[in-house]
Amino acid sequence: MNIPWVWRLPVSEVVQRVVQEDLVERIDVALHGLCQPLTVLQCRLAMGDLLGEPDAMREAIREGLQECARMNQTIGTMRAMLQQVMADTDDERIR
Repeated sequence: MNIPWVWRLPVSEVVQRVVQEDLVERIDVALHGLCQPLTVLQCRLAMGDLLGEPDAMREAIREGLQECARMNQTIGTMRAMLQQVMADTDDERIR
């Protein structure tokens, strides 16, 4: 009979693994979310460079800055998630 790994571990270890798996999944989603603004940023700047016109370059820079702000927001969210997990882990160590 094959007993699932969950039943063979102490409850605290099972909870820790679930939290880690959840964190990994959330970070994966957030990192995927960073790919889109990076691609948009790269395309906008390439188009501004390709066209070489001052208006096109200004628009590319403006849109590039918006995408940078979007990436910073996503990174801030990721940082907050990590800090929360680290704080939760510290709380468990104290107990």
